[in-house]
Amino acid sequence: MSGRRWSPLFFALLWVAAASSPRGLLAQAPGGSIIGQVRIAPGHELKSPVIVTLESRGATIRMIYTDGEGRFSFNGLPANLYHVVINEKDYQRIEESVAIDPISSSTRLLTIYLVPRDAQKPEESSAVKGGNTHLTGSTEYTQQIPRPARKEYEKGVKSDRDGKTDDAVRHYQKAVALAPDFYAARNNLGSDFLSKSQFPEAQQQFESVIKVNPSDAAAYFNLGNLSLLRRQYEQAEHLVEQGLSKQPDSAFGHFLRGSLDARSGKNKEAEAALRRCLELDPVMSKAHLALVNLYLQQKRNDEAASELRSFLKAFPEDPFAPRARQVLEKLEVPAAESKPQ
Repeated sequence: MSGRRWSPLFFALLWVAAASSPRGLLAQAPGGSIIGQVRIAPGHELKSPVIVTLESRGATIRMIYTDGEGRFSFNGLPANLYHVVINEKDYQRIEESVAIDPISSSTRLLTIYLVPRDAQKPEESSAVKGGNTHLTGSTEYTQQIPRPARKEYEKGVKSDRDGKTDDAVRHYQKAVALAPDFYAARNNLGSDFLSKSQFPEAQQQFESVIKVNPSDAAAYFNLGNLSLLRRQYEQAEHLVEQGLSKQPDSAFGHFLRGSLDARSGKNKEAEAALRRCLELDPVMSKAHLALVNLYLQQKRNDEAASELRSFLKAFPEDPFAPRARQVLEKLEVPAAESKPQ
């Protein structure tokens, strides 16, 4: 390796964009995931695989079998409201609603408890954990939301997916006006405000989510991201840790954790958090760029180049790809010059 130095300024700017732009994350994530575990109430292991159906807007999207231990996953899902349905002859039909929102978290974890048809469904099986006493469960909660509010929410999700942020804001505002406790709509509304740099409005929505549903990890991550933008790093760390305590497998949570560690000079911790982020969500392209930035700051140019190649192989059409290729070319020139003739 020659003595030529490469300035990390470009990737430092990418780091800021990656850590602070939730709408940018949405644009780059081609799909989210629902990862689930099926058990028999009150917590027994599943005896044989069952069929899990994914529905949206009244249409069947996919059908899969669980594995031998009751695990299943749906991947590559665009932002939307989905319904996970199990309708087996030996068990009561169950339906769980899951909102996929790559802004806050592109991976949603779900545990489903099946109740034999000849048994009474235990009351505690539908309770939401986390101290929110007036919500009964995801399915029951969705049913409590007035249909007009749910329709506005779905319109907002579609507008977000189409890049029409102002339209999405209007739909979410109508949804929360009709149903003030509709925390999924408030989370999305706050995220859109955040993308428009309307920080006070975003904060109000995220704080309202936590009041309604204290177990909602997304709201803590969103508030943590907001604090990061405001350079309130101690507060951001506290919020991100709260979110991770509620959703340890959040890719976005680990991304924020890595961003904060990097700013504090905790390079090993930052690298571990970003690697964990990519394990949980391989399509979070900006995590690769954040790692490149981290390696360049430490003059680990070979590893930076390797990470750039991984990024370009996985995301050749990414908006940052042209600039990333230029950076890679400049990193590869010294490596070529150092080879024996």
